[in-house]
Amino acid sequence: MAKKVNRKKKGYTAKTIAEPLPPNSPTTICTGDPLRVPLAPSTDLPWPSQRPVEPEKDELDFDARFFASVKSIPESDDDFSEILQANSPARTSISSYNSSTCTPEPLYIPEPLYIPEIELEPSDNTSSQENWEPEDDERIAKYKTRQIKLPGVKSRRDYEEFKSSAGKDWFFKDFFNRSMLPSAIVYYKTYDDFSVKEVARQLSVLPVAGCKYREVQTPLTAYRDSRINGTPTIFYAVYSRNPGKVKKWLKEGADPNSVADLKDLFDSKEDGYKLVPVKIPLLAFAILLEEPEIVRLLLTFGANPLVIPGILRLPVIKPAIYRLSKSPEGITKEFVENISQDEATKWCTDAVVFNRLKLATNLSIRYDLQKADTFKITARQRQLAQDPQPKMDYTPLFKLHFDIIGQNLAVKKIIQELLRRKVRKISSWPCESTRDRPTVFIFAGPKDHEQSKMVIQIARNLGIPFFSFSELDYTLCSDPDGKNNILELLLDEQAGSETKPDEVSEFCIFVLENVEEMSSGALNSLFTRPIKAKKDGFTSRDLSKTIWVVTTNILNPMITAFYEEHQPLTPEKMTGKEGRALMSAMKKFVRSGTTSLSVFADYVDSIIPFFPFDENEQLALAHRALWKLRSQLLRPISLANNYGRNFLGNIKLVTEKDYQHCRMIAKSYNPNEGAGSMKQAVADIEREIFYHFLESSEDAISEKDEKEVTEYILKVEKENDAILVQTGNVMPKEDF
Repeated sequence: MAKKVNRKKKGYTAKTIAEPLPPNSPTTICTGDPLRVPLAPSTDLPWPSQRPVEPEKDELDFDARFFASVKSIPESDDDFSEILQANSPARTSISSYNSSTCTPEPLYIPEPLYIPEIELEPSDNTSSQENWEPEDDERIAKYKTRQIKLPGVKSRRDYEEFKSSAGKDWFFKDFFNRSMLPSAIVYYKTYDDFSVKEVARQLSVLPVAGCKYREVQTPLTAYRDSRINGTPTIFYAVYSRNPGKVKKWLKEGADPNSVADLKDLFDSKEDGYKLVPVKIPLLAFAILLEEPEIVRLLLTFGANPLVIPGILRLPVIKPAIYRLSKSPEGITKEFVENISQDEATKWCTDAVVFNRLKLATNLSIRYDLQKADTFKITARQRQLAQDPQPKMDYTPLFKLHFDIIGQNLAVKKIIQELLRRKVRKISSWPCESTRDRPTVFIFAGPKDHEQSKMVIQIARNLGIPFFSFSELDYTLCSDPDGKNNILELLLDEQAGSETKPDEVSEFCIFVLENVEEMSSGALNSLFTRPIKAKKDGFTSRDLSKTIWVVTTNILNPMITAFYEEHQPLTPEKMTGKEGRALMSAMKKFVRSGTTSLSVFADYVDSIIPFFPFDENEQLALAHRALWKLRSQLLRPISLANNYGRNFLGNIKLVTEKDYQHCRMIAKSYNPNEGAGSMKQAVADIEREIFYHFLESSEDAISEKDEKEVTEYILKVEKENDAILVQTGNVMPKEDF
């Protein structure tokens, strides 16, 4: 018998449990792993009795525990954030269950979906907040500032005042009490050699894990094992929000899976709030700071994405929707079993912690977590990449699949080929005559689908220079008689000259853009002549550390046809018969001699296809563009009359439903134009923000504005396909 709910909460209307779900209501489906397959809210149609549910694709921003404990259905079309808060792991658990595997089938629900009453049993794995009633909602409300803190870190102003009063010897004066070391790690400048050395020196005498006494450590051990009051020092590097510092700690051996036992993590301006102790993984700490770049860096060095609850690692869009093949009780039990009782995620069973993590896990971070979960870097690959010589350490290459949106096949092939080249160079190899040859890639596919960014990120991650050439560059650099030896001059500088064979070669990348537009003279000068082999089969220089990247649009029809026929492009397809057929067809075309690509036929190591972006990838691109705009608006206001003068700044961009804004941007995506086709949509948002900035106040920008941060809230007006800007909270800059 259905029961009625007596308790009413703000934003909810009590309903009979057995009533059917309206089309706007969230639900979850199962295809073996209920945490990975969302069923999104349906279209906003009237809800007649006995009508089948027809959901549309949407961003998954709700909690599957909806089935377990929601006994009242929200009337609004909000993104169910209140439901997620009300049903965090601290509030719902089920002790045990027997589950079976779900099989995907086409969606069809002839009868309306009912929610049966579910009796919940307490679990030993829930926190003290399990009896959630109004108390958890009050606790959550006290932490809406999203500020988190680390013990011992003072404000930047206090830090700078201490440095100023102590003078040049401030590190030495504070050597014994180290009260300022946490702040020093957070605020020191990575380009200041003195500060870098002094921080390393102080780290070397800190206690390390498993050691009760202070012993002087080597620099490697200092970064890797040093702790401040039990907290690994890499937490302070992450807290600095400086990816360069975090990378320094990681490269020196710090554990990306470090855990800190923090007694009071969250900051609140409310009086009488209770402390929120939590044993938090480093990855979750970076997410709470809302630092996607640092999150990607930690994942690159092996941070375990499974410490984040599966509901927050869901794909942005589910491309296929399947029928519910389980009862709501079964889905609920499976969800709770995976979230609340999983060893890796027990740390976030507190309602406040889970809610804050949910708020901070934006669309880009979800995409990166999903990628880390599906694109695996093996222990063998990491072993081959590591090297004591910084210039031979290829570990940063693994960041490519986070730097690049989509293009998983391209990233995989590049990593494989560069690791092969490295092993071939440092060990005996059957084919000695090819050891000094360069690595040659052909990047093929529609323009602006991460080809240029791939080159830039390879160069940046490995710390090597790259040089780009087009037909125009060749013409401008040629002598009056047509002779051009610019690339050979660069090779003399980077790879060692012919007259100095013992000269140590350096890594570098040469990019030949749109080779179909290059003349035969340009190709001969920029490629054939510099790498031509001698009679004994060896090249005239040691080019083993040089990489040639050739970009072309000639293969576009072949790649686009393959994509349209075989999407979604799963790893199984790309490594299976279909993928092999594509690679074979491209190789035959290159060797056919009908185009300028035949010049590279005898040298190319890998032809790499770049495919159009799917819907998930379009949204991820849009969000990264928004995040870049957010970073630009956060720049400090400066009224000084110098090069740093800036009036438009101290603005925190808030996107309450980031997937809606990203959908608006992604509508402008054109497969023939690539990522560039969405730039105008982002420029339109930037324009609206500036117009709002002009009209939001009649007062001139003053020193007061330099000390405050203002929220600009973006809201979507669906009926007009418009994005509106509103002014939100104004907060002191120090609090931000």
